Amino acid sequence: MKKFLVVAFIIISLAAFSSAQAVEVTLRLGQGGLWEDRAPDGKLGGDQLAVDVKLGERPIAISVSQEFYTKDPVADSSYEIGSLVTVNVLFMTQIIKERANVFLGGGIGGLSAPRIDDPGIMERGFLFDLVGGVNVKAFWKIGVYVEGKYIYCKKIIDNINVIDFSNPGFLVGISLNLDW
Repeated sequence: MKKFLVVAFIIISLAAFSSAQAVEVTLRLGQGGLWEDRAPDGKLGGDQLAVDVKLGERPIAISVSQEFYTKDPVADSSYEIGSLVTVNVLFMTQIIKERANVFLGGGIGGLSAPRIDDPGIMERGFLFDLVGGVNVKAFWKIGVYVEGKYIYCKKIIDNINVIDFSNPGFLVGISLNLDW
């Protein structure tokens, strides 16, 4: 979580001191889940904290997010994700009289999950993800968002799969939309 906060602080600081005409920062907090065939009921619950920064009039935004997807409060099965951090580049454009932003993009990151062959050991892996969604400003600077995503991470050590994720998911939550 410390790394996430440091990266988010750096991005917001750079945005605040940039020479761009306008800076839009969106803080998103949501809940949702992943579809996971290895889970007993085929799904995992999860949370997300994300910071999106869009500089100027260009339709490009940088998004940093911290997420987790588990059945219990602590990830203890190989199909759960204890921690996931991503950096995405998003195409973001406004629709409906500037009350909604549609975003689509992808990025890279890392995750920490229990090993498949020994769930007592947490293993770190490199991931790719794709995201798309809509953020609607409901009133003042508060909004709601829906995000669909796809996560891919696979790690093999000594011909043994220690991490294996290829899952779609979704998140729904609230957002705080700030512009300078």
